[in-house]
Amino acid sequence: MDNNALADEIALFISSKRESDYWDFKEKYHSNKANLLHDIICMANNRADRDAYIIFGVSDVYEIKGVEGDENRKTQQNVIDFLKAKKFSGGIRPSVELKSLFIQGKLIDVLIVKNSTETPFFLTEDYSDQGRIVRANYIYTRVGDSNTEINKSADINHIEYLWKKRFLLNRPPLEQIKNKLRTKSEWKREEGMFYNVFNPEYTISLEYDADCDRPEFYSYVMTNHSTSFGILDIRCFGTKMFSQQYAVLDSGRYVTTVPEWGFISFEKHNHDETYSYKYFVKNSLNYILHEFLLEDDHEAIWARNRFYEVVVTFNSEMERELFEEYLVRNKQQFIDELCKDEDTYEWIYSENEREKKHIRKGIKTGIALNSLLEKYRRLKMAQSL
Repeated sequence: MDNNALADEIALFISSKRESDYWDFKEKYHSNKANLLHDIICMANNRADRDAYIIFGVSDVYEIKGVEGDENRKTQQNVIDFLKAKKFSGGIRPSVELKSLFIQGKLIDVLIVKNSTETPFFLTEDYSDQGRIVRANYIYTRVGDSNTEINKSADINHIEYLWKKRFLLNRPPLEQIKNKLRTKSEWKREEGMFYNVFNPEYTISLEYDADCDRPEFYSYVMTNHSTSFGILDIRCFGTKMFSQQYAVLDSGRYVTTVPEWGFISFEKHNHDETYSYKYFVKNSLNYILHEFLLEDDHEAIWARNRFYEVVVTFNSEMERELFEEYLVRNKQQFIDELCKDEDTYEWIYSENEREKKHIRKGIKTGIALNSLLEKYRRLKMAQSL
């Protein structure tokens, strides 16, 4: 999440005039390090199953005070080093990020405690400061707007939830499959399908579609534009959980799920002013399957790199939406980027001139968008500094 989106979210929390199971306000940084550690562990073990925020510079009555001049103010590295020095079970520590934001003209700090399936986080050795003790083997969490008391362990039902989260038992089967797809070594291929060696009830089948063989624009950046399509199904105990079209590109050298369609319209009801493109969003199931299908072969990797030249990959759905809005506001920049590509694409084979124009437009749009996305990310990074 970029700083602008985070600032909007934090401002919404402040205006709500309440705390919750994944955000907590602090007027000042902790003067007691045991209290800081306790708060971080509670947030890391939150039951909202998402990133949590400790927001510094906002009072108990939700007034923005700012952190300028706070003698206990810390940097991100301070917090990371502090956590590294503590003895966590299994050596697994909460992951954190510290961001500074201006809201209503005042500087606040947001300690983002990253969501993780490594729960529960707990110490294997007591840590104390000024009489406050974070206990070894005590499991702390946050329920509603309250942390587990520092001298108590969480209720058994909350502890059970955190262990279930570690083993993904709190997730529906499709979410469990999505996580397992990240480790391809867990899957075995057999006669047009994959099955998970640890959970054989999870299967992935690929079935050729003889009725669909028309190449997409990205087919023409390959060595050979020959393309075929099929349907990929994910099943659990034979029940279909997810279905997605896949493409076999470059005469079989490269297999990928088909990316999503995106559209940029500079003028409604004018086809010439609308540009279509193909994209993936990282961490989406479609993207994870796209990575899963990649063979460890230099020809497949080469084809994938060519594919990426004209297909856009976003870090998040929010980034995609904000980038499209940015393009609509900066039409001339997009047009200038399109014009940089002077290739006439006469080598594209098509008996239909209109189809050839569509293919050429798709390739040029993809190249332009990838270039502009890099510039957009650099711009957002500079704005956040």
